[in-house]
Amino acid sequence: MSQTMIDVRNLTAAYGSLTALNGVNLTVAKGEIFGLLGPNGAGKTTLLANVEGLHKPKQGEVHVGGISVQTDAAAAKRQLGIQLQKTALLDDLTVAELVEVYAALYEVYLTSKEIDALLARFDLVEKRNTLARRLSGGQQQRLALAVAIANDPQIVLLDEPTSALDPHARRAVWDVIRQLHDEGRTIVLTTHSMEEAEALCGRIAIIDRGQIVACDTPSALIANLQLNSMLKATVELPLEQVRTLPEVSNARYTGQHLEVETARPEVTLTALHELAARSGRSIRDVMLRQPNLEDVFLKLTGHALAESN
Repeated sequence: MSQTMIDVRNLTAAYGSLTALNGVNLTVAKGEIFGLLGPNGAGKTTLLANVEGLHKPKQGEVHVGGISVQTDAAAAKRQLGIQLQKTALLDDLTVAELVEVYAALYEVYLTSKEIDALLARFDLVEKRNTLARRLSGGQQQRLALAVAIANDPQIVLLDEPTSALDPHARRAVWDVIRQLHDEGRTIVLTTHSMEEAEALCGRIAIIDRGQIVACDTPSALIANLQLNSMLKATVELPLEQVRTLPEVSNARYTGQHLEVETARPEVTLTALHELAARSGRSIRDVMLRQPNLEDVFLKLTGHALAESN
């Protein structure tokens, strides 16, 4: 049986009168990449803050590596490497100085050679004497990851690790996260990106309005709901008419695109063309896709992930 590295039991957390988490339960096993998927404001960051000991829960317990965060926060924190959503990098320190300082906060004192070895893993050796404020966004994110593992933790917590990055920088950070996982570290990351969750995570907890609404592998989450295929097209038609077409279980507009959930795409597409012809419309850019985590989120919460951000 896999060792449990993070155990959250009946966790409720609040900010004044606002309840941010409501009775959350979850476990993270050793060696997982575990994702918390949900919109901004869902409670993802608050959940990590309670695991990190940065926020005191209203009720419930959190254990990290078998140690209670509530009763021995210092010992629990020593097992963690943390990359916050907005990491304060002390702009007037160099890259090498930052790694040295953050490691020392955990009473880990790195030599110059050890610092260079760590920076090499994140492709930052050439920037070792560069001030943090002069780094690009992607370089700052890689530095934040280097800082997060400067104390050689077994558990790494990443809060929106690729937020605001361009696609190239985002994928570079994904590669680094996979490398950390390959070393046997346990990774927990928050994201509101369906693509990121599917690309990185072995298991995902979908969180919405402070509650875990589902937790499983991406494929199991999709399979368990028995979702239909999705037809996607560019056309303007009344949704109430589209929903009455053969084999259609649901229809919606996402931006300018019509999305139609159907059990038999070929039957629905024929009927859709007939409806469009009667309405004097033409159908363009027809695509068929299989169900994904966006569909799971919509089914479980009643609203799209993108609509919640």
